[in-house]
Amino acid sequence: MKTSFDELTAVLSTLANTQEDAHRIVTMLKTLDEKYDLSRKMTKEPGLKEIISQLVGRIDEAYGSLAAVKGKRILDIACGSNTSRAPSVVFVNTPFGDQRIHMPGSEGYTAQFEPWFCRILLELGADPVGVDRGDLNQEAFEHYAVDLGQPGALDFFPDHSFDAVQDSRLFGSPEFTAQFPSRADRLRVAAEIWDQEQRLLNIEGIVIHSDAAELLQQKG
Repeated sequence: MKTSFDELTAVLSTLANTQEDAHRIVTMLKTLDEKYDLSRKMTKEPGLKEIISQLVGRIDEAYGSLAAVKGKRILDIACGSNTSRAPSVVFVNTPFGDQRIHMPGSEGYTAQFEPWFCRILLELGADPVGVDRGDLNQEAFEHYAVDLGQPGALDFFPDHSFDAVQDSRLFGSPEFTAQFPSRADRLRVAAEIWDQEQRLLNIEGIVIHSDAAELLQQKG
């Protein structure tokens, strides 16, 4: 009987265009399991499998090959943490279809909001940088405690200092919506994050994904 981990490995292997990428996917998943107990957490929280698929899919779509992220300095804004709480519903757009995951007990801790994107990037040989308000102290990647609701929160990063950026799920997090119940305030934060993303990218840099941009587009 296949486990969720086996299913994830099989699904993500379909993204591989080369034997090198196929091997990279298997190795990356095995390492995540050894370091962070991924298979057990997927069994406990079924939505985690879709979230890992989403994040790996974004890398593949952005670069066309997982090998291409090696050495890239990539900023993950609101990267998640080991103390993050979950909203009641998460919308997950994966390369294999869109899914809406209902999250019972949303006030509690969830493995779904651990910093998986930065962990994945690190195992793929990239140079990830994560920013979040939650606990990242035990993480191996470069990270900073940042209150993204404050103006100028990312000003400490130099201009054009990243090859890629992403922000994901900040605006639906319980912590953020409690801090900013007003849509106008959330739009203000989204506008600043989008401006910062443009400032921080180098001349050939790319936006892997931006919830800030999507929120601003919905405003129009």
